[in-house]
Amino acid sequence: MWPILLCSLMGLTVAFERFLTFWKYAFANRYFRSGQAEVIALARKGACEEALAVAKKAESPICRVFAAALENREAGFKETLEAASQQAIDRLRRGLSLMDTVITASPMLGILGTVTGIIHTFHALNVSGMENPAVAAAGISEALITTAAGLIAAIACLFPFNYFVAQLARRAHELEQVVHHFEIAYNTGRQQGEAPPCA
Repeated sequence: MWPILLCSLMGLTVAFERFLTFWKYAFANRYFRSGQAEVIALARKGACEEALAVAKKAESPICRVFAAALENREAGFKETLEAASQQAIDRLRRGLSLMDTVITASPMLGILGTVTGIIHTFHALNVSGMENPAVAAAGISEALITTAAGLIAAIACLFPFNYFVAQLARRAHELEQVVHHFEIAYNTGRQQGEAPPCA
């Protein structure tokens, strides 16, 4: 029961922390959406320094991706943009593997506890004799508690885990679209004849 309790505490702690992380991510990007649009507009005009200043001022994950790409545009704009985007997604993905492990391990630990409990019960019956079957029933019933506890721990983590996986896919798709628009705007700004190249 102690390993099951530890797994459930770890899983629920990660679930609570991930909920706050996803909420902060969505809130920051929604609050600074005008800043994101301004960065893209400035990049389309070729004003990369101004776009960088706006991106640094806006405290959102997407704007941080923009800022990283603009800061390293001479060394490799596209590579930095992809790396920063992947880093942002990795921050959202952090801890989900632990939840997945808890969901898988908790029922197995419960079954292990039940099996060892039944073995102990039959061993006790073998020593004392089979005079009272109620003793065996009580021992097996007690052993099954670990299976129930393992299933409860797994189910308690399963629903948040599936929610976070869906949110991760949604945020990754959203980031991919915004980054694509930003890359097009940056390339357009570089190609404009009336504006100096971003350097």
